[in-house]
Amino acid sequence: MKPNKLFSSPKGRRVRVPMLLLMITVVSFLMNCSKKKDTYYCPMHPNYTSDRPGTCPICNMDLVKKEDIKETDHTEHNSEPSSQMEEGQETSDEVVLSKEKQQTIGIKTEIASKKDLTKQFRLYSSVAYDPDLYAALTEYKEAIRSSALAPEVSSGINITNLQLRLRQLGLSVEQIRLWSSGQRDPSELILGGKAGRAHIYSQIYESDLSSIKVGLAIAFKTDVYPNREFRGKIKSIDTIFDKNSRTLRLRSEVSDPEHLLKPQMFGETNAQLSSVAILSIPTSAILDTGIRKLVYVQTGPDRFRPVEVKTGKVFDSWTEIISGVEDGQSVVSESTFLIDSEAKIRFGSNAHSH
Repeated sequence: MKPNKLFSSPKGRRVRVPMLLLMITVVSFLMNCSKKKDTYYCPMHPNYTSDRPGTCPICNMDLVKKEDIKETDHTEHNSEPSSQMEEGQETSDEVVLSKEKQQTIGIKTEIASKKDLTKQFRLYSSVAYDPDLYAALTEYKEAIRSSALAPEVSSGINITNLQLRLRQLGLSVEQIRLWSSGQRDPSELILGGKAGRAHIYSQIYESDLSSIKVGLAIAFKTDVYPNREFRGKIKSIDTIFDKNSRTLRLRSEVSDPEHLLKPQMFGETNAQLSSVAILSIPTSAILDTGIRKLVYVQTGPDRFRPVEVKTGKVFDSWTEIISGVEDGQSVVSESTFLIDSEAKIRFGSNAHSH
């Protein structure tokens, strides 16, 4: 058999085949290194990246393929003025999110507009039984009578202190005058209504205090008379909160010509607050940081800017806006917390520095 010339040649020529294989390997390696690899990142944690699809180990969200921003910008913006900010460039008060990412984190927007809104209140209530107020009113009336009979003996300081006590129990100055004039009998507070009326006590939460006013119409219902509704108005609001439940007591008078309502009878008070043409946005759009309230306003198809707002009345799913957002502006109504987290990840403590 004829020997191979490559291997029958001198020692220096016998290494030609291994050297050729080594060169092929090196060239192949360099070509693979120069080939661009795909990069995947987490929409909620952009600092985490991977060279293959999968899920984020922090939040388990599906990784998103990172596009070539420079190529995209060149294609989409080559006809626009050079002074316009390129996509991907962010200021300290704006967040840039692609349409794909907006869909991923579930961003939805709503336009701020003027609306006619109505809020319903359903308050736990009972027919009044208030021996403390009865005793305070009786003592006050007696002090006034004694002062009229013997002004040189009576003490003006005592009357002032009794008035303060009645104010603490929730009566206004006008109501104190009404109860002490003889037009109202304090015994109604412990024996039940007279002259075709009944007194109703209701509890209102601190958050609803700005919406409830004296004079607001109410309707009282009780399971004892399921087909009856006792209508009236709020007469006064207590001045001191219950420290445990963070509620205030409302005092109302309702019509009860048949004297059906008895002291401590339980029921529900319904009230309705209506406002016309007030600027409002979805309540879900408002991010309360504890120090201030923020709303993310959409300034472009892929741009969002946090704005501090002052709010007014809350109508369940809608909130009145006093300042910060203008009529016609588009605000983020869903995933507000997620876009705020995105801003904090990108800008850190400067996210709300505006």
